Amino acid sequence: YRTMRRLIKAEWTMLLGEIRQYYLNYIFYNAGMVILFLGLFYNYYYEASDTKVLAMLICAILWQICTNGIQYLCYLIQDEAMMGTLEQMFLTKTNFFAILFSKIFVNLLFVILKGTLLFFVCTLLFHKGSMLMSVGLMKYIEIITIIVITLFSFYCIGGVFGGLSLYYKRISSILNVVDYFLLMFTGIIGDIHSYNPILQYIIRIMPITNANILINEILSDRVKAGDVILFVVTAFAFIVAGIVVLNLLIRKAKKEGKLGQY
Repeated sequence: YRTMRRLIKAEWTMLLGEIRQYYLNYIFYNAGMVILFLGLFYNYYYEASDTKVLAMLICAILWQICTNGIQYLCYLIQDEAMMGTLEQMFLTKTNFFAILFSKIFVNLLFVILKGTLLFFVCTLLFHKGSMLMSVGLMKYIEIITIIVITLFSFYCIGGVFGGLSLYYKRISSILNVVDYFLLMFTGIIGDIHSYNPILQYIIRIMPITNANILINEILSDRVKAGDVILFVVTAFAFIVAGIVVLNLLIRKAKKEGKLGQY
């Protein structure tokens, strides 16, 4: 417990230092997200009901923080390998996965705080501040719970891409394809039921799609038990698959001596 607390404190201190040093980059990155959300609103949801606009905004922010989550371990492992410090992480007394968990915990907390700020900024820009009061506290609690579970599952599945980066070094183009696919085909833009059956089966495997469906159902008071079960199952599958595959890839990389190569 003490070790984990020290790791989290150290990661948080390092994160604050990065924000102070690269604040301009953070500002313009989030400004780009605001422009994207404004484009979605004015092109697809300008005449929609407040409930639809709120659901779109929450789902769009969920997409943004999930893409951050799926990229995080990949870029972390990639950068550590490039600097030659990845192998050293395995030689410390602290468990490697404990170090990863502390990094994920701090980053997850940060992106949720950042996403919350984006949410309030966009509601003001959309002139939809009044719609926030129309949703009960319990609905917000349910939505936040769904967001946290979904985001954690994407951090875990990001471990698969992190493991692949040990072999293929730079795979950012693959992540870009995944990001665009998640934006276009998980219910943020358009109705997923309008897609062909094969594509529907593929996207329902992903927790973010089921999270988007549940968020819309919660806001419209028509939650279906089947959608809740599918969300829990897919999120759990992503978490387990991410941890297992990353562990297998790291073991294989150790045997082949790839941890110290870049």
